[in-house]
Amino acid sequence: MTDKALLKAAGIIGIVLGILSCFTIIGIIWGIPMIIGGYTFYNYSNMEDNEIIQNKGTILGWSIFFIIFSLIAGVLGLVYYSSLNKYEKQIQITYLDELERLKKLYDEKAITKAEYDKKKKEILGEN
Repeated sequence: MTDKALLKAAGIIGIVLGILSCFTIIGIIWGIPMIIGGYTFYNYSNMEDNEIIQNKGTILGWSIFFIIFSLIAGVLGLVYYSSLNKYEKQIQITYLDELERLKKLYDEKAITKAEYDKKKKEILGEN
């Protein structure tokens, strides 16, 4: 499980700085996107890890945006994105291990083809 505190902090910083930017007419141009990006980060911090992994491209995009307009939020987003990549690799290794064990059980005739197919779909997240 990933530590979502960085993502939540980046979201809060983005929202606050976005609101503060909106006090000027020109600031509204980047303030509104900062609020949207901050809100997106904050919402992601409440999601399950697998949902976040599916949206990791969005995290990278908003992190780059924040690097330009709010260095702190951007750096926090990029640090989280980096840790997310490491976590994703760990998940992939775990899935491979589970699939190998499942295949071994099937080859040893410890489980039926139907049980094998059902469990394989569960591991891969297919319904």
